[in-house]
Amino acid sequence: MRRRLTLVTALLLCAVGATCQRGADGASAAAPGIEVRVRGIALDQRSESPVVILEELRGSRKLPIWIGYPEASAIASELESVAPPRPNTHDLAKRLVDGLEGTVARVVVTDLSGGVYYARIVLARNGRSVEVDARPSDAIALALRFRAPLFVQEGLFERALEEAVGGDEEQRI
Repeated sequence: MRRRLTLVTALLLCAVGATCQRGADGASAAAPGIEVRVRGIALDQRSESPVVILEELRGSRKLPIWIGYPEASAIASELESVAPPRPNTHDLAKRLVDGLEGTVARVVVTDLSGGVYYARIVLARNGRSVEVDARPSDAIALALRFRAPLFVQEGLFERALEEAVGGDEEQRI
């Protein structure tokens, strides 16, 4: 709950023109990378955790990102055009940014470190843009609500595969 309030607060501050600092990954979303789409939500049978599957638009690579159930629900409801009975946190964030005449220009999954993915939301308002550090699941849910493009930083598909198999070439499928 606290993380969601922090995201909403950051979006609100950025939309009104406050400066946003770089997150833990320190990466900039200025160079967007490889455009992707949300292929869908799956359930990892071993961990019983939801996984959002990103798929590159001009290729066949896929990037699985493990997420929480509330974020999976928020992403799935937007993919399936199902409105919840009451607005969720991502719907609220969209209303706040809309109300301040801003938009989400794009979302970039920027980094993977120690099994944790990082993302940046690029907000635009009156010709200015600011970047906000976010969990990929929140960033993706918001991008879907704004119909904003999604990107994966160049090289991240390969790094994700290396981290998944521990860098052992013989284990790769």
